[in-house]
Amino acid sequence: MNAGMKALLIENLKKLKLSTMLRELEGVIRQANQESLSYEEFLLNLSEAEVQTRQENGRKRRLQEAKFPILKPMETFDFDAAPGLDVRLMKELANCDYVKKSRNIIFAGKSGAGKTHLSTALGMEACKQGIRSRFVTGCGLANELIEARDENS
Repeated sequence: MNAGMKALLIENLKKLKLSTMLRELEGVIRQANQESLSYEEFLLNLSEAEVQTRQENGRKRRLQEAKFPILKPMETFDFDAAPGLDVRLMKELANCDYVKKSRNIIFAGKSGAGKTHLSTALGMEACKQGIRSRFVTGCGLANELIEARDENS
């Protein structure tokens, strides 16, 4: 690739805000030359890096926006310490089908039962799957509903 063409490509990547492609360009060009990659393989390698970065950034953004009090995945929950809990149901909920069915999940129980851990774990799983999530306590939800009602009065 000649210098003029490369400069134009760099400028285009900046204009299109393809920062990962811009960052990876030199390495992918080097790889393409060493491995005699086709144009399609070159473009695929470059675009895959951009897609992966955007997916990861989206996941991180969704986790922040969810306002989880802690980040605890399902794998760290001690199901043995919660004998009344339906483990099969929790694992089924982790696939997030309830979201596609427009259902909500509310956990109720004694203090220390694992409500925060489980709700956070399910929300984190939703974020991984590209679904926006939001954590709110019962008290927080009641306050939000009261505020919304007062604003509309």
